[in-house]
Parts: sequence; structure tokens; C-alpha cells
Amino acid sequence: MSGGLPDELPPSTLDLLDALDALLAEARRVPFSGSVVVNDEQLMQLVDRIRLSLPEEVVRAQQLLDERERLLRDAQEHAEGVVERAETAARELGERVEAHVRELTRRTQEEAAQLGERAAVEARRRVEEAQAEAERLVSDHAVLRTAQERATSLLREAGDRATTITADAEGYAHDADEYVRSVMADLEERLTTAADTVRKGLTRLATPAAPRKKRRGDPRA
Repeated sequence: MSGGLPDELPPSTLDLLDALDALLAEARRVPFSGSVVVNDEQLMQLVDRIRLSLPEEVVRAQQLLDERERLLRDAQEHAEGVVERAETAARELGERVEAHVRELTRRTQEEAAQLGERAAVEARRRVEEAQAEAERLVSDHAVLRTAQERATSLLREAGDRATTITADAEGYAHDADEYVRSVMADLEERLTTAADTVRKGLTRLATPAAPRKKRRGDPRA
């Protein structure tokens, strides 16, 4: 068999495959190797004719297989893209969440620190107010105690002064009584002397007086 096919017979796929097998069988072998030397033009013609001789169903099936493989590749590529995008989105979301958590943590720590500072300031203020109130109460108590002691002292001094004044008044009253009695006695004595003088005068007035001689030039003559 020379590898050629009669033109008058329509070749079938099997005939073309037999011709391809015969072409390979008649090919010259390369010594010391498993390779053969074939006519590439004849080989390509046979391949083209085999391709053209294939039934429509086989071609359609191959096309469907090719389409399936393409769809699978596209689906795989799409799935890989989706997975990659999902991984990227998840990574970015994780980074954003982590950054947000860090920011919230920082803010929370700052707010906690501020609250702690405000609480400490408020506590110090309340302690200072309590200390001031305690000092004021102690001071008021001290002032009250001092006032009470001063009042007691003043009352004691007033009592002593009243006693002294009473004693002095009683002494003055006694001295006044003595003075009044002395004055009255002196006055009585003076009145007695005056009464005696008056009586003597009245006695002299009751005695007739001797006539006096008229003197010349007396206007009473």
C-alpha cells in the first residue's frame, strides 16, 4: 500500500486511519532510535482529511468538550478570581477591623485614663473639701470653746467686780451715814447756838432802852 487513496471512493475515517497507519509502517526508520522519517506533507494531508471525515456528532462532541473545558477553565479562573478577591476583601476587611479595634482600644484607653484622671481630681477635691470642713469644724469648736472660756472668765470677773462694787458701795454708804450724822450734829450745834443768840437778842429787845440825847444836826430830831 503506497499511502495514497483512490479518488473514486469516498474515504471513511477508518480508511484514513488505516492509511495513516500504513504511512507510518512504510516510513524509514532512523538507525539506533525509535524514530521514523515520514513525508510531512502526506502526514498533514491525512490528518486534514481525517479531521474533515469525522462525523458531525464527533465534531460537535469535540466542540462541546472544548467548550466544556473552556467553561471549566473560565469557571476555575472566575472561581480563583472570586477566591482571590474574597481573600483580598477579607484581608482588607480584617485589616480595617483590626485598625478599628486598635482605634477603639486607644480611644477606650484614653477615655479610661481621662475618666481616671477626672475621678482622681474629683476624689482629691472631695478630700480637700472634707479636710477643709473638718478644719472649719475644729476651728469653730475651738472658737466656741474659747468663747465659752472667755464668757466664763467675763462672768467670773463680773461677779468679782460686782462683789467689789457692792463692798465699796456698802463702805461708801457707811461713810456717808457717818458724814451725814457728823453734818447733822454740826448743824444741830450751829442751830442751837443760833437759837441761843436769837433768844438773847429777844431778851435784850424786851428791856426798855434809856432815852438818848439829841444831837445837833441829827436829821431824826
